[in-house]
Amino acid sequence: MIKIKLHYASLVETGAAFLILIYPSLMFAVKGGMNGVFLLLLLLSLGVWAYRPGEMQPIAWNRKMTFYLLAMASMPIAIFMSQSYHHHYSGHPYDAASRYLLAAPIFMMLRRVRFGAVAMVQYGFPLAAIAGCLMLKPIIDGRYGIATLDLIHFGDFELVLGVLSVLSINWTGRDALLLRSLKIIGFLAGIYASIISGSRGGWISLPIFLAIFIYFRFGKIHLKALIAASLMLVVAGVSAYNFSREIHHRITEVGSELAAFQHGNPDTSTGIRLQLFKAAAEIFVQNPVFGVGPEGFAREMDPMQRAGKITAMAAELGKGEVHNELLSKAAGMGMIGLIAMLSIYLVPSRIFYLSMRSDTARVRQAGMLGLVFVSSFVVFGLTAETLNLTMATAFFSLTVAVLLAACLNIHHGGHASPNNP
Repeated sequence: MIKIKLHYASLVETGAAFLILIYPSLMFAVKGGMNGVFLLLLLLSLGVWAYRPGEMQPIAWNRKMTFYLLAMASMPIAIFMSQSYHHHYSGHPYDAASRYLLAAPIFMMLRRVRFGAVAMVQYGFPLAAIAGCLMLKPIIDGRYGIATLDLIHFGDFELVLGVLSVLSINWTGRDALLLRSLKIIGFLAGIYASIISGSRGGWISLPIFLAIFIYFRFGKIHLKALIAASLMLVVAGVSAYNFSREIHHRITEVGSELAAFQHGNPDTSTGIRLQLFKAAAEIFVQNPVFGVGPEGFAREMDPMQRAGKITAMAAELGKGEVHNELLSKAAGMGMIGLIAMLSIYLVPSRIFYLSMRSDTARVRQAGMLGLVFVSSFVVFGLTAETLNLTMATAFFSLTVAVLLAACLNIHHGGHASPNNP
């Protein structure tokens, strides 16, 4: 019996490590691949719960896990409360939101496996960034992307995967030359793919990433380091603007679109977003507690167009998305939806931040990686509903679960404390 249990636990760790390695790449390479891997990890975690191999450590529950579980459950609860208020029930809104909650058993399983299995994600990040770069093809107006994902999601995901690749250097010890080279290539591939995709909304996350890294490196934000880093970013930004045709075009386009909006032409990419932001804010003010329902924003578009508040083009595009994650939840589910979305961002961020103060080096770095990842989605969500696709929600919730498991892995040893979470 002991041999069988040992064999089973080894299979669990091997299976988890393999799936963690491949899921970022499958998100790009195979349509439905992200959700497929998510399901396999969920089934694996449920199998661990059912069989409970004796040599795997117990769960070791703590307060951080309680807050995490509440945060992941908040969006399905908010959807149900809003639907109940409006007496209009539909299963569709739960499709993406369920990924938050279903990531919880995966997280609890990953806490119990060897840290090395969870840390396989450090290979997954650069491999995915490189895979996405190799799949590039012309899409529209000189912008490049891939067939399995829209341009905005692709460019944003490539950016964060590239950044996570380089920030994971020496995570589990001094990297061998080959691994270090892979991570640097992954970084360059991710940055290149993001630039050539023209997904400019994600580029404003770079100063935030740099600030998080400075805090990780020095334990606080030193004024000199911040000034030096800011100057480096300014020089890099100006150079990129002057020497990269894609960056120059996309940045210049923002200015021309804003000018067009001020002169009575609101039907540009930026102008339509501004119209939808204003519409969502108005809907939220009028329906502050439960919103107009998780799918109600689309139904408000035609009446708002007839009232002259938005253009026909904005109304049509607004039936698809608001182009802002927080405004979408506020308009659709009111304050309860807004609180749910904020908790999904802020609770993991808080745990990652506390982990950056750990006495264990690999926990500190895992905390930094996690904070960078969640911050990226906060920024991405300012100009697009990044989490309105099931695969995007699966990618977010699974990566948060993996990096949280790296922070709170029971194999780190010792007891929880302010300095050793």
